[in-house]
Amino acid sequence: MDTPGKEEELRISHSGLVARSPEGHAARGMQIKGHEDVWVEIQAHTFRNWVNEQLRPAGLVVQNLETDFADGVKLIALVEALQKKRMKKIPRPMNHHQYLENVQFALNAIEADGIKLVNIGNEDIVNGNLKLILGLIWSLILRYQIGRTKFPPKKLMLAWLQAVLPDCKVTNFTTDWNSGQTLSALLDYCKPGLFPHWRQLDPRDGVENCRRAMELAKREFKIPMVLEPEYLASPYLDELSGMTYISYFLKENSPGYYATLNWAQKQIPNVLLRNFTTDWNDGLGLCSLVRSLGGPIPGYDKLNRDPQNWESNLEKAFAGGEKLGVQPLLKAKEMADPGLTHLGPMAYVARYLWVPARKCPGERLHVTCDVRHIKVNHPVTFKMDFLSPDLDPKEISVEILGPRRKPVDYKLEFSSTGGRGTFIPTQMGMHEIVVKNEGELASGCPINVRVTPDAPEFRGGGIAPCAVGSIVEVLINSNGARGGEIEVLATSPSGKEISCPVHEEKDGGGKGDYMATFQLHEDQGRDRGKGVHMATFQPQEAGEWNISITYEGEHIESSPFSCFVYDPNAVKVLDLEGGGVPGREMSFRVDSRDAGWGETRIDIVHNGRSIPFLESTLEGGDPKLSRVTFVPEQPGKYRVYVYFNGIELKASPFSLRIGDMSKEEKRRSHHRRAADKKITHGSTPPPTTGEEVKTWRQTELESPKPAIHDFHSSSYLSELSWKEDDKRLVSNAYESSASSFSHTKLLGMDEVDAGIHRSPLGSVSSGEDLTLVPVNKVANLLLLASPHLDQVAAKVVGKSPSL
Repeated sequence: MDTPGKEEELRISHSGLVARSPEGHAARGMQIKGHEDVWVEIQAHTFRNWVNEQLRPAGLVVQNLETDFADGVKLIALVEALQKKRMKKIPRPMNHHQYLENVQFALNAIEADGIKLVNIGNEDIVNGNLKLILGLIWSLILRYQIGRTKFPPKKLMLAWLQAVLPDCKVTNFTTDWNSGQTLSALLDYCKPGLFPHWRQLDPRDGVENCRRAMELAKREFKIPMVLEPEYLASPYLDELSGMTYISYFLKENSPGYYATLNWAQKQIPNVLLRNFTTDWNDGLGLCSLVRSLGGPIPGYDKLNRDPQNWESNLEKAFAGGEKLGVQPLLKAKEMADPGLTHLGPMAYVARYLWVPARKCPGERLHVTCDVRHIKVNHPVTFKMDFLSPDLDPKEISVEILGPRRKPVDYKLEFSSTGGRGTFIPTQMGMHEIVVKNEGELASGCPINVRVTPDAPEFRGGGIAPCAVGSIVEVLINSNGARGGEIEVLATSPSGKEISCPVHEEKDGGGKGDYMATFQLHEDQGRDRGKGVHMATFQPQEAGEWNISITYEGEHIESSPFSCFVYDPNAVKVLDLEGGGVPGREMSFRVDSRDAGWGETRIDIVHNGRSIPFLESTLEGGDPKLSRVTFVPEQPGKYRVYVYFNGIELKASPFSLRIGDMSKEEKRRSHHRRAADKKITHGSTPPPTTGEEVKTWRQTELESPKPAIHDFHSSSYLSELSWKEDDKRLVSNAYESSASSFSHTKLLGMDEVDAGIHRSPLGSVSSGEDLTLVPVNKVANLLLLASPHLDQVAAKVVGKSPSL
């Protein structure tokens, strides 16, 4: 590399070589205390060598920075090399005016590329103002060598060096490099094993250490020696010269750049990393890196590349990094900018180099629950095991979600090795246990617990209801009667009589299903004892049984006693064959007429969650015959759990497969929506409040002879819901098939709640006069009026409807 001539050495003897552009402000803070001639010589030498490295492909050389840019030819060549494009110029300027024109072409191109130039013009360069020329070159180095950034480049460069060379404790670009040890350590980072003994270098042999390292850098990485080893080892090395040379190790596509990028790629092999710019904008790569080192990333599995979520993703990554002790260098908004240059992200990622890897938060806590199904109102306990000694219980959050995704109360207790949680479900249906550590889902979660119903309360007299096949024990407190004088006879619903053996309980009687007591009169003269007797029978038939208890042929008080026997497996679930498609109403029937006394409870489950449905009685109003209607939202396997008096049917759960719409079904659905849109926005205005409507969606509602209507078999009402607080039944109306109606009532509501097991809604009988009257501007919600809902309709509509 050429060395400056004596003339240049003598002329560059002033200090304050500070660029007057904003990009050159890094030079303003430099304090020059003596030996300024050496300092100036080093900077001019370094900048000239940098310029010549850019001009080398064009075969041009600058000997003197003051004079060689005067005609603008080499300055234009420099700008073309940096911007990689040809520009307008005068190839052979002949006079001062053409010099000025050429230089102005170059300055215009520089400004057009985003570099602001202040108080520098073509005259300054043509006249050889070295101070401003050096400032201009520093601006070019910042923009094209180090990289344009909103942050001070010195700060970002030092941040990267401090991260990759923690043992060197780099704080500047001058004296920290004089011994050659720091440069040697940097070579070993860029290529591990290249300079493994850098710690053993003698810091007093700085020039030789620097020479060896710089020559090795040139041979291994093609890094030019824009700075002489003597200058790098000089205590008068100026900061800008040091930054210029070191920037070759961390500029884009440099050895340090790829050393850091390859390390990050190794940590997250499933994420493709090609750069330190666009591949980090969406935050997914950074979230993956943080999580691979054990940092918390809440909702990691749900992150996506939508640009609207980039800042949110990055904020999660920064927060997780802070948990690992890594402070962010940029804001999320800045790192999400597609125009971001590499230096900031590279410096920040390098801070993770020496973070000791640990398990991610979710893997440091394991949750188990031995109970997967339990009766309602019984406690459920789950266990939390700490898999890491540094786990902080304060970072653990717990949420128990009931069938309607509403929180359920719970209690927690912790020890040094784990914890335990307890909750009592008060509703049947699927409950979900969600435990997080530092916002991340714990291993083993979520846990689904199926809560089954209890038997309904029996308020009648006699023996409590029981299931077919169960053994019923009747305790008889004889108050002194001898056992041979007591007879028990069970009569089935079909009239079959079964004699039940009676024996005396020696221990005074246990706990039976029923206790019958009678008192002997004293004048009967019987031998009185303490006798408690027991009779048992095993019913094999559903229905009402009569249990007669006689003493000496006469019924005791209240005899015969009733015992309702039920058979859960006599419940029939019909119409589940064939499956369905998402978004389309489905229904099936439940027939419990042969099951005896009791009630049926249903739970429809998909992906571990109970989904809403409507259960209603069919024609005739028999509560034992009902239809269950629901709208599956997603494809997949649905399970229908059926219980009778708290006992699950043997065939339960019933499987139901919901698949995607076929192409033909999608086409028809599209045409229906298009037709509805055309009707809605057609010439016929929508009904106004209080106006009686005779037609709905171009269908006559008036019918001369309305038929008995089962609203579940019609597509006129969909997604029916039962509002428990005020007994309102509402629905979205779609599909017009209302010819079986005389009229109906239109009702608007602000909220639609979904799902209940049973509604009192009956069928619409022939001859009923129902009226469709909009009560507000929400015209897509319907109230199907019936004799069971007349007062509700009257309250909402404001007048007594004709029902």
